[in-house]
Amino acid sequence: MTNLPKRTKSQRIGQSAADFLKSVFTKFCIVIPVPQELDLGIDFICEIMQGEYPTGKLFNIQCKGTEETEVKGNSITVPIAVTTLNYWLLQKNPTLLIIVDCQNYIFYWSFPKDFLSSLNKNWQKQKKVSIPVSIQNRFEQDINSLPAQLVSIVNSQASVTPQHGNYLGTLTLADAIERAINSGLDILIAPFHRPFQYIGMSITEAAKAVGGKPNEVGNIIIESEQSHMLLEAEGNFISYVDVELKKTAPWSQSRPFDSEQILGVLSINPFELELVRKQTHFHTYYDHKRKLKVSISCQYDGAPLSVGFSSKYYGM
Repeated sequence: MTNLPKRTKSQRIGQSAADFLKSVFTKFCIVIPVPQELDLGIDFICEIMQGEYPTGKLFNIQCKGTEETEVKGNSITVPIAVTTLNYWLLQKNPTLLIIVDCQNYIFYWSFPKDFLSSLNKNWQKQKKVSIPVSIQNRFEQDINSLPAQLVSIVNSQASVTPQHGNYLGTLTLADAIERAINSGLDILIAPFHRPFQYIGMSITEAAKAVGGKPNEVGNIIIESEQSHMLLEAEGNFISYVDVELKKTAPWSQSRPFDSEQILGVLSINPFELELVRKQTHFHTYYDHKRKLKVSISCQYDGAPLSVGFSSKYYGM
């Protein structure tokens, strides 16, 4: 019988690479595979062990398998979607990219955050970025310890530890993003991605960051099929940002909504915020880290849901 599902070569290599990587890392770490339904660009969550004892130091792994490693110069380049890179940057623990050479049993690794910090912000306008993985950052299956540089990165970057063994809970946005996707909403990318970042920018800086042009009063409006974003100026600086999610219209002020799901659309982790007031048509959060008031609301019957960010009324 040939009318059956077929495993592709890519799937076979990917599974072999994941199994091989896990078998090696299990000697030094607790290794937790991320279920496919929660996989937004992270394959494993690892906790470094010291002998038989956990250290609380976590890192994430995106695993890429290959049977033919192509080296150009001193590195291997891997194209990664900008949406995936943004997700890695949101994590409180470092995310490593590991290439598994399934033919020669060699691992090559990279910490993409370091490379991205060396680029200008124009990379956010691309669909993919080629991440270099140095062939000097390599190890084989018979290692007696994790590479010292890798451990140093984890020790300096890791900040979230699992609560009651809930490793998947450290993927800060997984639940909110999954709920947003399941409801049919798109996860917005730059410049609509995490729009609080524009608060406090000068008008000139904000216009450059979002690729827009200020109007006569300094406000900047950006449109897409999914959203409408207003950057409102006060003096020479952006003091308020509002994003309307067009796909949610028409909404009603008497119709409840899931504000955590809406925050997920903007790649904002609800657990970083404090919910201070909740009405049917208006939810108010405080972002204590950035000292912002975040409001999610239906402004009038028939309107889309919108998310507003302001420092002016924080704490009031």
